[in-house]
Amino acid sequence: MKSEVQHAGELDSFATRNESAPQSPQSGHHDCLHASSPASEPDREYFVDTSVAAEHLQIPSIATALAEVAPLPDVTTTGTGLTHRLERDTLRSSNATAKRTRKSMSRRRGQDGHVEKSGRWYVVRFWQDMPGQEERAHIRKRICPVSGKGSMSASERKRRAKEIVQQSGADTQEHFDRVVLGSTSITMREQADAWYALMSNPRRIGKNGLPTAQSTLESWACIIDEIKADKLSDVPLSALVEDQQPVADFITKLVNTIVPRTGKPMEAKTIKNYFFVIKSTVASAKHKSTRKPLFPVAWDNDVLLMPKVNPKKQKRPTFTAKQVTQIIERAVGQFRVLFIVLAATGLRISEILGLKIENVLDDCYRLRIVEKNYRGRQEDRLKTPNAERFVELHSSVAMLLREHIGKRTSGWVFENEEHNALDASNLLKRHLHPILMGDDETPGVTGWKAGEHAFRRYREGHLRRSGCPSGLNKYWTGHSLHQDMSDLYDGSVMDEAYRMEMAEKVGIGFEIPAGCTDCTEKEKEATGAVASK
Repeated sequence: MKSEVQHAGELDSFATRNESAPQSPQSGHHDCLHASSPASEPDREYFVDTSVAAEHLQIPSIATALAEVAPLPDVTTTGTGLTHRLERDTLRSSNATAKRTRKSMSRRRGQDGHVEKSGRWYVVRFWQDMPGQEERAHIRKRICPVSGKGSMSASERKRRAKEIVQQSGADTQEHFDRVVLGSTSITMREQADAWYALMSNPRRIGKNGLPTAQSTLESWACIIDEIKADKLSDVPLSALVEDQQPVADFITKLVNTIVPRTGKPMEAKTIKNYFFVIKSTVASAKHKSTRKPLFPVAWDNDVLLMPKVNPKKQKRPTFTAKQVTQIIERAVGQFRVLFIVLAATGLRISEILGLKIENVLDDCYRLRIVEKNYRGRQEDRLKTPNAERFVELHSSVAMLLREHIGKRTSGWVFENEEHNALDASNLLKRHLHPILMGDDETPGVTGWKAGEHAFRRYREGHLRRSGCPSGLNKYWTGHSLHQDMSDLYDGSVMDEAYRMEMAEKVGIGFEIPAGCTDCTEKEKEATGAVASK
């Protein structure tokens, strides 16, 4: 290679030879000019810096202006020669395009990982974005032992390495959005509100083919309020992917909570309901285009320490036939008839409170269940699609119901003085619970409180003890009919005459006190009963 002094000498010689030569108007359009050498040197090119040759060459006005605005260092003062100035000039021209420093998934080609040996294991190493870090971390995951049980061939290790990289999500847009972009700022509080708004949408259809029930929404709203009152509400969802301890701390708090109403620790089933809301909230954060979860948390019970629900210890109060008879004897007015119908049909409390006279068919021998009433609000829906059904009554119950309805042709079967549907809470507090608990003068029927669902459990047990076919039992109680192919093919439940015959055959299981509908005028006035003899 020629020295820098030789290059400079040749440059001066070239400039001298071209002093009297005519100049091309197209020359000098770039910072570096390419000039052909004389005929004696046909294969040589000279790179001329405009800052040096400006006095000898006629540079167009645009190039001259550029040279004045951004002059390059002089060759005699840099100490690094002409080559250095050419590199600087090249860098300056490339700076016209700004350097891309922001991360972008579209510029990544993907990765298969690098397989290497680490001690007694083969591992795969790959790059992965980490929360709170600008640079990607070089992750290492085990593939298989080097030798012995579980070892793999080279091709198997390569395939397994690809699977590990894919399972990590390092190359997925969802992981990138969660860790790199603004998705990391989503907190439990914000997403809980978004999830509740989605579940409250009447156009959303759940797994049962129906929108979320209002009673369920109210329960979830209470749970979300308690979550918002805890520090868990300010935890970013992205943090739960790496550490589930904030949720574990919240569950520990629930385990140690004493319920004021009962004075006992919170039940395991209740804690499970809280965790369901948390889990659903996290899972509801999805990528807008792929609809995949942004925060795929692998919930670990070794961290959460969720209490186990013991079905044998769950409270499922039910009445015996003797207790049902005693409850009916002590009830007065229309509430006596209401408790009889509950125990004889197994209807849900919302179904019987929403029952209208228009749906009492065939001279009160058949009830059509198509709607319900929840807290005074009539809803044109039921708990499940199977809850829409016909329920046949025993002749003794049909007679009582017929006497209770009298000459009315519309309205609710059981109504208050203002001719509105009864309230389930008032029914419990004012009528059922006093009978069950008793007072100073009269001992209670059970000594413990129970809801109206205890009548439903009684009816379920009576049907089983009476040998009622399983399909008909499920149909009357509004449960799912399909468990196996025999249930699917069973058409007997669609036979009205057969159902009526079985209603008489299985009976009601309890005794109806004689003259139980002979309510006095005083009782009718006190309870709002409209029964007539």
